[in-house]
Amino acid sequence: MKMQLKNTLAIAFTYMFLISFNASSVEVSAEIKACNDAVNEGNAKSALAQSEAILKTNAIDYEGLLCKGRALSLQDNYVDALAAMELAANSTEDTFSQTVSYILIGNLHKKNNQTAAAVKSYKKSIELSEKKDNKTYTRMNYNLIGDAYFDAKDNNAALDSYLVGTSSARNDNERAESFQHLAKTYHALGNHDKAIEFQLKATVMQKQAGSLTDYADSTLLLGQYFFDAKEYSHAQRNYQKLAQFAKENGGDYYEAQANYRLAEAMFANGDKVGAKALLIEAEKLAKKIGAKQLVAEIEAAQKKLNI
Repeated sequence: MKMQLKNTLAIAFTYMFLISFNASSVEVSAEIKACNDAVNEGNAKSALAQSEAILKTNAIDYEGLLCKGRALSLQDNYVDALAAMELAANSTEDTFSQTVSYILIGNLHKKNNQTAAAVKSYKKSIELSEKKDNKTYTRMNYNLIGDAYFDAKDNNAALDSYLVGTSSARNDNERAESFQHLAKTYHALGNHDKAIEFQLKATVMQKQAGSLTDYADSTLLLGQYFFDAKEYSHAQRNYQKLAQFAKENGGDYYEAQANYRLAEAMFANGDKVGAKALLIEAEKLAKKIGAKQLVAEIEAAQKKLNI
């Protein structure tokens, strides 16, 4: 199996929600599908045109309003997007649809740095999820609350919410996600031991249940936490392991990234000659695969370290 040569992109919650909602519908109209597809592709203009066509027939069509709100959000039109999404939430009595609506409203608030409003909306979604004993969406909401607080740099509040989410994780993928949330928050709080502990747990879970890319990304983060804790020898061993893993699985991007990070750890450990040689090797591989941003990072590191 070949490792994909690209950074991991988290699947948008909105996409999963709409897939779940549509799967429970007998039929999805061509207009609604086209509208959702346009939003998922980032084409706000097309999505708005599709949503207006839907709403011309029924001004309070739930999915039409939701799609319109998402399209307006793409245009950074916070006020009108919020109005459309709130109208969508009020247009249906279906509990699952309302659960989705308040999550999307929360995401809109979070995108616009309205932390208190985002948390309030996610809590409404939790209430609805708990009515149906929907543990999956309850856990998602607690993690989203954690994200909102984390983005606002309220790390203690983020930690509290992530801990609740972790307690309801039911499989290795969910545990990996939860452990990674805890690790990044402990890291932000300066608790290096806890950050390393939970990122190590996340990495073990990703190796067992995640994709090659998930495992590689998790291993990179673990190395970063070792480095920031000044545990340079542990960081070196971690990056060496990742470089070998990437090489064996055809992951040139991660091999270059691991060697770049390994060179930084070697330099911090006093091996300037070895670090210089490895940075040159990493830069050569990054240029070969056309990873321009990575090349720029490596060149910046060479300049900063003066090697």
